[in-house]
Order: sequence, then structure tokens, then C-alpha cells
Amino acid sequence: MYFPLFLDLSEKNVLVVGAGQIARRRIRAIFGFAEHITIVAPCITEDFRLSDVVTGVTVKQRCFEENDLEGMDLVIAATDDADLNSHICACCRRKGIPVNVCTGTRDCDFLFPSVIEKGRVVVGVNASGRDHSLVKETRKQIEALLDVDGEDSKYIPDKETRPED
Repeated sequence: MYFPLFLDLSEKNVLVVGAGQIARRRIRAIFGFAEHITIVAPCITEDFRLSDVVTGVTVKQRCFEENDLEGMDLVIAATDDADLNSHICACCRRKGIPVNVCTGTRDCDFLFPSVIEKGRVVVGVNASGRDHSLVKETRKQIEALLDVDGEDSKYIPDKETRPED
């Protein structure tokens, strides 16, 4: 079980390694909360570079280097290479940096919840990465309770995520 914790990311430096679908979802989830996001990936498509989730984000199109971790407060390893993700995790653990690894919860210090915003209320729903259908059903119930279709609401989608996301 993971303890639910809300973090102030406004002044934190967040590193995302990878530029695929999972990286995009992770960035979208923290985008409104974090002002200092850096993406490192050897292949960044023009579609990704022009997407809404990279506006105002620092992008470094190259392979990950351990010195990319310098000054980072939070790291997301979202590559399609499980060995690289494990390496990033090990580097983060040595440096005491919390890390989320998209290739499995065993390497995660934190998980991404399904996030619902209604005005100043932010709700995160998670089942420790084990029961995604329960999370979706719970999210729907909370959305109905909060009337998320209103003007001041925001739903950050978690579609297409795998249970270990």
C-alpha cells in the first residue's frame, strides 16, 4: 500500500526520461502543478515537441546521463527500456531522489493517481497499481459527486494505463 501524499511541486525540478505515451501522460498529470520540468530522450517526435504538455518545458534530445539527476527533486523513468529504467532508479536511490518507474511498481517510490480537479479541490485515486478497474469506477463516482462537468473542473485522463503505471 502506498501512502497518499500531496506535494507542492511548484518550485521542484522534475526530470522525465522518455518521450513516449507514458511519459506524455506523466507530464500531463504534473503539468499544472510543476513549473520546472525537463525531458531527456534521444528521440522526440515533432508531434510530441509541439504538444500541449511540452509548452514551457525544457527538452534535451539525447540519451540519459547520470549527471541529468543533478539538482532534480523528482524523477520519472518512462522509457521503453526496462534496463535503462532500472539503472535510472538505482542512480536516483543512491542520490536520495524519489523516482517513478513506468516498467513496474517495485521500483517506484511514488505512484501516479487518477487526478480529478474541481475548483480548489484535487482528488487522487489509486489502488497501489493493482486494480485499475476499481480506480476507474471510483473516479467516476467522485466525478459525479463533484459534478466534474462544470466550468471550473479538470479531469486528467489516465486512459490506456497499465496496472503498473
